[in-house]
Amino acid sequence: MSQRVLDVSDLPHGTADSRALLWWGNLGMMAIEGAMFAMVLATFLYLRVSNLDWPPSTVLKPDLTLPIVNLIVLLLLIVPALVIDRAALRDDEGAVKLALTVCLIGGVAVLVIRSINMASLGFKWSDHAYGSIIWATFFLHNLHMFAATGETALLLVYSLTRPVMKKTLLDFRCLAVYWYFVALWWAPFFFLIYIEPWMRRKGS
Repeated sequence: MSQRVLDVSDLPHGTADSRALLWWGNLGMMAIEGAMFAMVLATFLYLRVSNLDWPPSTVLKPDLTLPIVNLIVLLLLIVPALVIDRAALRDDEGAVKLALTVCLIGGVAVLVIRSINMASLGFKWSDHAYGSIIWATFFLHNLHMFAATGETALLLVYSLTRPVMKKTLLDFRCLAVYWYFVALWWAPFFFLIYIEPWMRRKGS
């Protein structure tokens, strides 16, 4: 009995778009982590409506200067992430490496500024429910900041020392989408942590 043979030699060895399983795995991971962030927001809102003294009267209104700088730097990282995304599709290694460098510097800057912000909060996680949810928010988002910055560093070193293949271009694109995720999720947390205290309580 004759066997039918399918010639697949002309098919690409890899892809850097949504046809790759890694692309959907990355989106699935962000969906799970996004659900976690949504639960943090829901917990924050539940505690807010359940406590008349919110934020507690012992908590001073936060200074906005460094937090705003931190937010701006983080949101601006969407630009080099977009460059990584588009350049990976064009197989433009030079643009990818430059944008990775910018993301790495920006990620480290965000973490440094945030550490200063956290040190000046004026309360611990164990002081009250407000302190618990604020510190939990910082902790969870910082995990993603460390992950995104660390992955950026690894991919930058890899791209500078190894030949860039199709699967590496896919890694670049997945990283770029992850930066979108990390940067955009901080916006609602920034509002609740830094802006809302100024809107809800007149005292200092």
